[in-house]
Amino acid sequence: MAKSASQTGLATTLVALFTLGLFHLGTAAADEGAVDYRQHTLQAMGGHLQAAVDILRQKVPHSEHMVTHAQAMADLAEEIVPTLFPEGSQGGDALPAIWEEPDDFAERVSALREAAAAFNAAAASGDSGAIGEAFQGLGQACKNCHDNYRAE
Repeated sequence: MAKSASQTGLATTLVALFTLGLFHLGTAAADEGAVDYRQHTLQAMGGHLQAAVDILRQKVPHSEHMVTHAQAMADLAEEIVPTLFPEGSQGGDALPAIWEEPDDFAERVSALREAAAAFNAAAASGDSGAIGEAFQGLGQACKNCHDNYRAE
């Protein structure tokens, strides 16, 4: 039996709406994935930071691990953090100001990258005074971003 033009049009419309719905769900899942990935990555960075605190406060006898933690934070700050906030990845504890004030946010990410690199260099030097000073700078860089761009 032949379909009428209205049946064909209805079928085409339903297929288009279904496809659009799948695209929207895929986009929502991708956005959710981006938020989850960002949170996991920043939690990893925070874990390295807390491990460094434990070493600095001599809670653990693992001073030889400081270089590894410093390198990991420098790598994350340099290579990954700048890519974690693409347009459309709003959500989680990232405040909308990230996307509303992109220049200021980029400056803060740049400061984080510099502070993490300085901490990495200090850790590699083994100079405890330089490590402490660079660690304070890294902590301040993290705080400067969290104060304006992270929901608590």
